Amino acid sequence: MKIYINVDITKGWDTWNKMAEELNSDMVSVGGMEFIFKGCETDEKKIHLIMEVESMEKSQEWLTRPDILQKRIEAGAVVESTVVIPLKD
Repeated sequence: MKIYINVDITKGWDTWNKMAEELNSDMVSVGGMEFIFKGCETDEKKIHLIMEVESMEKSQEWLTRPDILQKRIEAGAVVESTVVIPLKD
């Protein structure tokens, strides 16, 4: 299934994207999630993602895992602003 995610960020695109790239292999193998699209608004204060996920439950579990949550926070993600919307194919 596909999901759309948006999240406010505080440290700009490059910092957030570096973290996302570093976590990518774990995200795919453990979380069952894969980026289809990732980008940010021109002011670099919000990211927008479209992802392929095995299940909503598995993706939520991965995104809220304490070690992943900490890396997201350190990269400037305002985790409480995360919006996840399931998409119909």
